[in-house]
This record gives sequence, structure tokens and C-alpha cells, in this order.
Amino acid sequence: MKDSKYIGRIIKYINKINQYMLHVDSYETFIVNEEKVDAVILNLEQIGETVKKLSEIYKQNHPEIDWLNISGLRNIIAHEYEEVDYLLIYTTAKNSINELLEMI
Repeated sequence: MKDSKYIGRIIKYINKINQYMLHVDSYETFIVNEEKVDAVILNLEQIGETVKKLSEIYKQNHPEIDWLNISGLRNIIAHEYEEVDYLLIYTTAKNSINELLEMI
């Protein structure tokens, strides 16, 4: 039952990222908007944190999702915030996040 609560949170964070990225049409547009960058990074971190709370059974039942990389990105954001690769954040927000939404 807890898993459904966590999945709901992940979907909420994904939807926020999609909203923030709605009018972002290029990497250059993204990196010059500090608020968007910070907002996307925060929500990616929240996704990674929430993924850690999912049960192992849920994760095993969804092997198509790269759980390790999701939580790994969270660790990079949390522990090396000043060194975050903005291109990685941008491509994750523009491409990978919707793939996650479809799989989850």
C-alpha cells in the first residue's frame, strides 16, 4: 500500500518537472533560467529520494526501470550540488523523465 503512495509522489514530481520544462526549447534556454534549473533539480532529487522508499518487491516487479541510476542521480545532486552536470539534468528532464512516467 505504501508503494502506491510513493508512486503518486513520483508522478507528482514528474508532472512538476514537465510543467517547468514546458516552454524550454533548448539547453541554452534552460541553463540561463536559474529558477527552472533549481526547480528541476529539486524535483529530480525528490524522485530519487522517493525511489529509495519503494519496496524491493515493487522494484523487482519493474526491472525495466533503472532504479539504481535514479537514486544515483539523487546522490549526485544531494552530495555534489555545485558539480551537477546541467546537460545531464536537461536531457533527463526533456527525455528520460517521460519514459519513467510511462513505465511507472
